[in-house]
Amino acid sequence: MKPHHDMKDSHTGLTTSPQDAADASKVTLVGALFDTLLGVLKIITGVLGHSAALVADGVHSLSDLATDMVVLISIRLGAREPDQNHPFGHRRIETLGTVLLALVLLAIALGLVWQNSQSLWQGQDSTLPTWPVLLVAGLSIGIKEGLYWYTIKAAQALHSELLSANAWHSRSDAFSSIVVLIGAGGAMLGVWWLDAVAAMLVALLIGWISLQLLTSSLAELIDTAIPMEQQQAYRTQIMKTQGIVAINALRSRTSGGKVLLELKLEVAPRLSASEAHWLGYLVKQQLKQEFTEIGDILVHINSPASTVSNSPVSSAIRPALQQAIETLLQSYQLDASEAEIFLYYQHPIRADILLSSKAQTRLAEISTKQLQQQLQQIWPQSRQLHIYFYQEKSN
Repeated sequence: MKPHHDMKDSHTGLTTSPQDAADASKVTLVGALFDTLLGVLKIITGVLGHSAALVADGVHSLSDLATDMVVLISIRLGAREPDQNHPFGHRRIETLGTVLLALVLLAIALGLVWQNSQSLWQGQDSTLPTWPVLLVAGLSIGIKEGLYWYTIKAAQALHSELLSANAWHSRSDAFSSIVVLIGAGGAMLGVWWLDAVAAMLVALLIGWISLQLLTSSLAELIDTAIPMEQQQAYRTQIMKTQGIVAINALRSRTSGGKVLLELKLEVAPRLSASEAHWLGYLVKQQLKQEFTEIGDILVHINSPASTVSNSPVSSAIRPALQQAIETLLQSYQLDASEAEIFLYYQHPIRADILLSSKAQTRLAEISTKQLQQQLQQIWPQSRQLHIYFYQEKSN
């Protein structure tokens, strides 16, 4: 068995399924429809009802259309299959879309801070809002909060950070409408500054949300590892697979809301290559069944070869041993085809020499110890190995 081989066929790229993309697009289109209707209604009512806050809130709602377009484009591009230039898929486009959306939210928050600080500085406005402003603001709160829950549930089901960001954008619009409701109501009751103060507080909340989204998305773009508690849960699941001796390494990152793993798993030193590969496949399947957030896993299979020192013997052992065995067999009128060498890179290195029936018959009077001594005379460095001679079983 080779001491190390990669399951390269296990990494097929990461993409969004067509069904997931369709579901995400549907959620976003529903939000875009309500954003359009609410935006137009707020602006018209704000102008007629003498409420600058509601007009600004209407502009905020219409700005959601731009972010909805970012979401739709990102989802469609992220759902494309891996290609030659993007073998790991296009889900990072969704992450980039989340960054852009977070920046839009941050810009809105800063704009609200600036606008309302100016209102506080300039003092009381003589024009008071009318009651339709309160009605539209209340309607907006109910609709936008409903859109938040509709979108966030879809985001959780699809593991989409981008949809989650858009859900929070809807909630930020609901908060803005609360500001309008409180501010317009306060102004109608004579507390003119309440509008601006409430708007400042909501702006700070929107800014905090945008910074949270921006931080998580940038962390994904620079391949930040998942939390240690999550890694430990994966390690516990891996070690449940019988035949896995140790986890030499577990590397993680995220892409488009999905976790990508690279595992280096240690198996017994004399396990066959096919069985070791099968154990890696089992680990991969069990992890994906247990943790739905995992998108793809690359598995490397190791034997304990890492314990072998970097000596001249271990660096070129097979050619030298092959030549020594061939010389030994020739001394008994046998050729190299009468023996097969199996190497196990452990400490010390072990070599099993499987002799054919013909070789065993020819060497019937020669003990294993004598063969080892003769091999050491031919190749003195073989003393550093554990060498065993075996007879080929007859049918």
